[in-house]
Amino acid sequence: MTKDKLMKSIGILISNKIKQRIRSGKVQPQTNKTNGKKTLNESGRLWRSITYKIKGNTIIVGTNVKYAKIHHFGGTIFPKKAKYLAIPLTPAAKVKSPRDWENTFIKKGIIFRNLDNGNVEALYALKKSVKIPARPYMFIDNKDKTLIQNQIIKFYESKIKQ
Repeated sequence: MTKDKLMKSIGILISNKIKQRIRSGKVQPQTNKTNGKKTLNESGRLWRSITYKIKGNTIIVGTNVKYAKIHHFGGTIFPKKAKYLAIPLTPAAKVKSPRDWENTFIKKGIIFRNLDNGNVEALYALKKSVKIPARPYMFIDNKDKTLIQNQIIKFYESKIKQ
C-alpha cells in the first residue's frame, strides 16, 4: 500500500463514519418531526454532501451545504430581506415561497390560504428569528481514532516487512 492509498482509505473511513452518524439519527438533540424523519436527515442532502480531499499530508473532510454549519454549531437565524422568517408548515410550502400562493391571509403570525371547498390551510408560521441548537456531527470519536490508528499501524508494518 502506498501513502496515497493510506490517506485515501482514512478519508473514506472518516467521511463514512460522519455519514453513518447522520443517517442513523444519533445526532443530538433530536427534534420532534411530524413526518417521522430524523434530525439532519430529512432529505438526505447533508449526509450525501460529506466528502473528503487530500492536500499534502492533510485529510480535509467537509460539506458544501450552506446549512451544515448552523446545524453543527447552532445559532440564531434572522430574516435577511423580510421582516419575518416564513417557516413551512406543509410539504407543499417547503417547495414554494409565501408569495407564490394565491388567496392567502395572515392571522396570529400564520399565513393561511383559502381552499376551494371553503376551508383554510396553514402554510407558514412567521417568526422574527429561529434558534437552532448545536447538533455536532462533524467529528472523529475514540472508536474512529482507533480504526485510523490501526490502518496506520498496518501501513507501517507492511513497510517494515519489505
